[in-house]
Amino acid sequence: MSNNRWSNKLSFIITTSAFAIGLGNIWRFPYIAGEGGGGAFLLVYLILMLLVGLPILTLEIALGRMAKSTVLIGLGRLSQKPMWNGLGWLAAISCLLIMSFYVMIMAWIVIYLVECLSGNITALPASEVPGHFDGIASQLVLVTLVVLGILSAAFFVVRQGLHAGLERYTKLMMLGLLMIIVGLVIWAGTLEEAVKGYQWLLMPDFSKLNFKMVMSALGQLFFSIGVGMSVAFVFGSYTDKKENLISSTLWIVIADTFFAILAGLMLFPAIFSFGLSPDSGPSLIFVTMASVFNKLEYGRTVGTIFFLLLFLAGFTTLISCVQGLKDSVKDRFGFSHINGSALVICIIGLCAIPVVFSYSGDPILIFGRTIFNFLDFLTTTVLLPLGGLLMVWFAGRVVGFDKLRAQLLFGTKNVRIHGYWKFVLLWVLPILILVILLNGLLGN
Repeated sequence: MSNNRWSNKLSFIITTSAFAIGLGNIWRFPYIAGEGGGGAFLLVYLILMLLVGLPILTLEIALGRMAKSTVLIGLGRLSQKPMWNGLGWLAAISCLLIMSFYVMIMAWIVIYLVECLSGNITALPASEVPGHFDGIASQLVLVTLVVLGILSAAFFVVRQGLHAGLERYTKLMMLGLLMIIVGLVIWAGTLEEAVKGYQWLLMPDFSKLNFKMVMSALGQLFFSIGVGMSVAFVFGSYTDKKENLISSTLWIVIADTFFAILAGLMLFPAIFSFGLSPDSGPSLIFVTMASVFNKLEYGRTVGTIFFLLLFLAGFTTLISCVQGLKDSVKDRFGFSHINGSALVICIIGLCAIPVVFSYSGDPILIFGRTIFNFLDFLTTTVLLPLGGLLMVWFAGRVVGFDKLRAQLLFGTKNVRIHGYWKFVLLWVLPILILVILLNGLLGN
């Protein structure tokens, strides 16, 4: 049973928002929106976040509070059937695998941060900027050392406990994150072609609406709010019974979406101002934005601030995941606080090293993919949708709508959960998630 409790409602909202607001918002959302056509994608994403993302995140947090324990034992406790703890293991493993390549991306960010700070990026000839990323990713020893340094910093934070560690540091980093991103949005608005970027992001072109784009928006939604990664369940177990989960989760989703939109308002004006492509894919921040900083007279300063923003966003997610995983193994196996933290950090580190070697001269291939690409595909296309589907099925078919509704109404005033939400829980959400899962499998 989890003995941790949030200091107050604000700590719960800020810390859970910090978990959700990560590289999924500031790295992944802009390039997915770029590939999806800008404004039309954003409109679909906002609608789906309200209709799908908010209910699923609320369900996962509510299940954690009902269980009063973490994910590796909580589902078995709720169902009185230990076999359902397998779903908790699925979520925990998904989280570990995602962090194993997530921390490598963070290492690239740290290296680019240093490169901008030293002036190396702006000193490069413009023609060499795109190839510079490949050179950094292939420095295997350097990337591995940076990965280990980042994980050591995460261990330092988490070992201090929920209040002195995770809560305190995420509040500071979220404040810094907000100040930096707002400053960069203001900077982007001063560029010559900023209006074109705003129009592209905020004015929907409905001719771009199609099934693929809707599926892309749903997939991004899952990645962004961290459904099926066990952390929301664990954070729910820290929540007091008097807490209004509906309003709290709404604020978390608003914060997550707000930061994603700010990222778009920061990046796309710069991209259009320098005649670059908004649909450049995953390389958007490492190649496209580095090209922007290379062309700016003051690119060294802006680039340093930009990559600091990315690091803070990624690190808040990393320490949230380590916290959730640490408490889960602590509850399941009786480990001490320090030993549980060390175990999680070591597993992530051991999994991360083969991922880093995806960029060696002769990488190991799994079904024709590098380890990095395979884990990215396995987690985002298979494990997260599968975990989300099983979590919704568990909530609706095992726990039941009536118990969930009673749980969600604790701490609320003048709130009604109408009967039609039972149909949404039992049929609409499972079918939507199943479509995401099948579309990802068949499309790949």
